[in-house]
This record gives sequence, structure tokens and C-alpha cells, in this order.
Amino acid sequence: MSQKASFRSTAAMIMFSVMLSRVLGFFRTALIPARMGGFSDIADAYNAAFQIPDLMYGLLVGGAIAASLIPMLTGYVEKGKEKEGWRVVGTYINVMMIVMLLLVILGVVFAPQLMDLIAKGFSKSAPEKMELAVRLTRILMPISFFMMLSGFCNGVMNSYSRFAVAAFGPCAYNLATVLSILILSNSDKAANYGADKVVLGIVICAFLYFLLQFSFTIKHLKHYRPRLYTGNPDFSKMINLALPTLLTSAFIQINYIVSKYFASFFAEGSFSALEVAGKTWQMPLGIIAQAVGVAILPSLSALYVFKKFDELEDKLNSALRFVLFLAVPSAMGLAIISKPTIQLLFNWGKLTETGVVLAGSMLAFYSFSVVTQSVNTIMNRAYYSTKNSILPLVAGSIGIIINVGLAYLITRKTGIGAAGVAIAYSVSTVFITAALLFLFKNRIPEFKFINSSGFISKTMISVILMGIVVFIADRFVMPGIFRGNIMAMSKINQIIWVGADVFVGLVTYGATSYALNIDEMRQITKGVLGKLKEIVSH
Repeated sequence: MSQKASFRSTAAMIMFSVMLSRVLGFFRTALIPARMGGFSDIADAYNAAFQIPDLMYGLLVGGAIAASLIPMLTGYVEKGKEKEGWRVVGTYINVMMIVMLLLVILGVVFAPQLMDLIAKGFSKSAPEKMELAVRLTRILMPISFFMMLSGFCNGVMNSYSRFAVAAFGPCAYNLATVLSILILSNSDKAANYGADKVVLGIVICAFLYFLLQFSFTIKHLKHYRPRLYTGNPDFSKMINLALPTLLTSAFIQINYIVSKYFASFFAEGSFSALEVAGKTWQMPLGIIAQAVGVAILPSLSALYVFKKFDELEDKLNSALRFVLFLAVPSAMGLAIISKPTIQLLFNWGKLTETGVVLAGSMLAFYSFSVVTQSVNTIMNRAYYSTKNSILPLVAGSIGIIINVGLAYLITRKTGIGAAGVAIAYSVSTVFITAALLFLFKNRIPEFKFINSSGFISKTMISVILMGIVVFIADRFVMPGIFRGNIMAMSKINQIIWVGADVFVGLVTYGATSYALNIDEMRQITKGVLGKLKEIVSH
């Protein structure tokens, strides 16, 4: 199998696993308003409780596994110095475990002060809302430690090019959390719908997830030792790689927290509506870009180690074309059918039409981030493969400053309301993308973004035509067929409505891009037909 075929096969496997995981995660997100009174104060408090543990994970782990652990360990393994590499990587893991444990303890102690920083608007609501958010945060704090351990296990497996377990492990975790919500929640509003038991169940799920990943990783840990070799010069290099990346990952979390901070000042349910919209647009991002990023990092790292810069540029641009080919139509589709999507996926009788419209507006404004963040995800991996994490930090810094400024101006100085935070976020990602592409010439001077003639123009023609067809189908054809508003229909009819929108969009985009001879569409068609022939021949 050629390297390109192997890469596409690995990426396809990871994309499938991420899609399955995201579907389960989607179901988990949809269960919260369904089981906790819609976009309620309780749902707001539940969603807010995850912000501090998620930020802690971003501060200590986040992209650092991709930026430092995987390139470092991969480099040692490629050079036949595995045992020496584990002295460095093992020390890093041990130090991070000690620091995370201390942060978990501090997070429990100072949860009220931290929650006041990230959701200050809750203090203007009923005091019970802030009290619940603090209590749930304290219960959730250990999840950061267990998810960090799981992340290290996944990083080790990816370093040895063992992608399957690392890819499908999150599916098991999301399934377990779905069961926790279904089993441990209740219908008693006075008991906060069982939110305390639900978050405790999720912590237990995180611990079991770590045990699952560890059981498959242990065979690669023969050289691991619970010791600190901090004097090793490569450990210093690893820390120098990790620290800027940790800050970059923290900035990504902070960008989300900025959005939710401003949303917390608006009416009940705004925080939860933002969470729902955020999880929705991140689904295609995870399936498309994160899967490709995971698959491509080890090979980019190896090419950089052996100074094969031309091959590195070709592989990077191939990945960028592939994710853009899928991300651009995804963004267009989400923008056009944002409200029907929210209604179908999240309204199970608990949401008002106002809530659906708010979340749908947020999703429409967020949709462009699918494109920019897909590019950012791949470019961050490219920087990590070249053992540089300073420049992504610079780009992230620019983004967070713009996000804070715009979020303040839009939410405080205009009448757009809570949906304005999504506009601010999307605009900030454009500046991050531009900075990442411009600064990469400091790593590979000959780098040219999308060095394929006609790719961008052909893709835009295809996606504009697709957008026109989907808009006509959603605004005119489907209302005419069903003679009504999607809000008042049964779930079966909603599925048919949204499914028809998606189907005509896929057919239009696929046929147009194939006719325009876009290589990515030709490769996908060839791969699908090849798989079908294999199935038929067997």
C-alpha cells in the first residue's frame, strides 16, 4: 500500500471513529435539555460546571500531546532509541500528573471564585444557580486527571502508529456518559433533575475510560519508569515545546469561555443554547479536521526529522485540500439549515421556539468556524511536527484579544443579543488562520498554501451551487411538501425534512465537484467504488 493510500485509509478509519464518537456525544448533549428542563437554569449550571475542568485539561494537556509527546517519542522510535526516549517522555508524563493532581485540589477549594470568573452573569440570577454550578464543578474536578491519563495513553499509541484503540476509545466513553445521564437523571426539578448524580457518574466513566485505554497501552510501556529524569537535555526541549502549546490550548478554551462569560449575562438558557450550538458546529470539525490531524502528525514529524521538506509540504497541502473540500460545504449547509438542525437534534418537547431560534442563530454565526478551525487544526499539527509551538501561541494570542474586544462591543453596544458572541468567535478565528498561514514560512520558507491550480475556485463554484439548491429546498420545497413549519411536525417528518436538505446538498456538491474534476472528489469516488467492489467480490 502506498503512503498516500495508507494515510487516506488511516484518516478514513479515524474519521469514522470520530463520527461515531461525535454522534454519541451529540446524543449526550441533546439529553441535557431533554432531561433537565430545556434551556433552564439547571442546564446552564450543568454546562458551566464543565468549563473549569475543561480549561485545566487544556492548560496541562490539550495540544501538548500532539506538539511534544508524539513528535518526541516518534522521533526516538524512528531512530531506534526507544528506551532513551522513554526517559524523556516518562519524566514529562510524571511531572504533568503531579501538577494536575495539585490543580484538581486547588480547583475544588477555589471553585466559587473560579465560577465567578467564568460565569459572572449567574450571580445576577437566582443564587441557587451559582450554588449548583459550584457544587457540580467540585464533583467534576477529578475528571481532568483521568482524561489527562487517557490522553497520554492515546498519545503513546499514536506515536507507535496504533490508531484504532485511541480512535474508538472516546466512543466507549461517550456511550457510558449517555447511559449515566439516562439512568441517573430524574424528573424532579426540586432535586435539580439528579444533576449531582449525573456528574458523579460521568467522573466514574472517565476513570473507566482511562482503564480501557491503559489496558491497550501497557504493552508499549515496558520502558516507562515512575521517575523524574529532569536533568536530561531533551526533557528541557520537550518542556520548551509543550509550554507554548499548553498556552495555545488554554487560549482555545479561553476563547470558548469568553463566549460563555458574555452569554451568562443574558436570559435563562442562553448559556445552554451556546453550548448546544457549539457542540453542533464542532461535530463536522472533529470528524473532518481532527481525524486528519491525528493521522498526519506522525508522518509529518518523521519527514521533518529526515529533512524531507518538499514531501512535508506536499503532504501538508494534500491534508489542507482534503479538509477544505469537506469543511466548506459543511459550513454552508450548517448556515442554511441551522434552525431545522437544532429543532431536529435537540428539541424533544422541552425547548421553546424562542430557544430553538436563538440556538439556530448562534449555529449559523458559528458555521464559518468549521472552515477556519479546520485549517487551524491542520496547521497547528504542521507546526508541532516541525517542533515549534511558539508561532501557534502568537496566532492564538491575536485571536483571543480580537474575540474579547468584539464580544464586548457586539453584546454591549448592539441589539444582536447573546448570538453576538458566536459572531465574535468566528471573526477571531479568521485572524488566527491568517496568522498561522503567514507565519509558517518561518518554518518552511518554500511553503505555498494550496499549491493546486484551480482547487479553490472550483470548490467555491461547487459550494455556491450547493448552497442555492439547499436554500431552495429548505425554504420553499420542503414547506410546500409538508404544508407547515418544521417546529410543529413529528420527529419522523423532521428527519425527512433535514435528511432531504442534506441529500440534495450532497448530490449537488458531489456531482458539481466531480464534473469540475476536483481531485479530492475523484479520489473519494475511487475509494468508495473500490470498497464496494471488494465487498461484492467477497
